Amino acid sequence: YYGFSTLHWRAAGMEDSMIGLLWGLGVVAEILLFAFSGRVIAQFDPRALLVIAGSAGILRWIVIGLTVSPVLLALVQVLHGLTFGAVHLAAMYFIARQVSRNCSATAQGLYSSTAMGAALGLGMFLSGLLYAKVTGGGFLVMALFSAAGASAAFFLPGERKKVETA
Repeated sequence: YYGFSTLHWRAAGMEDSMIGLLWGLGVVAEILLFAFSGRVIAQFDPRALLVIAGSAGILRWIVIGLTVSPVLLALVQVLHGLTFGAVHLAAMYFIARQVSRNCSATAQGLYSSTAMGAALGLGMFLSGLLYAKVTGGGFLVMALFSAAGASAAFFLPGERKKVETA
């Protein structure tokens, strides 16, 4: 996505201003999720956030792979708040709950370097190979990865939320 959505949209004749708007919508959605992260965490544990993110990813990547309609793309770009934001929030929540305070910076650094460094780099390389073969069809492969992630998240242990009564 990060490396090839702009290329895909430009190849379809989309104006740079629309591409910038689409990117901006994704960023705004992410910021909004993080702004309300306290409320989100109060309602959903990491497992639920991963299932939600994977489910949103299925829809988002299928739409991005099958259409270049600016209206449809704008609607699914808002899902970036879930496809990236909810996964990141789940990881931070997990680290905060499972790692001692004196090791939390190390754990966050390892997560960031693995997820945003090595995994993203490898993903970009493999996406380049895939995009060269199937162009927009590569986004459909991303939908399969989202489905696999959402399915795998079902097998993670969930947390019981405390229910406050009046």
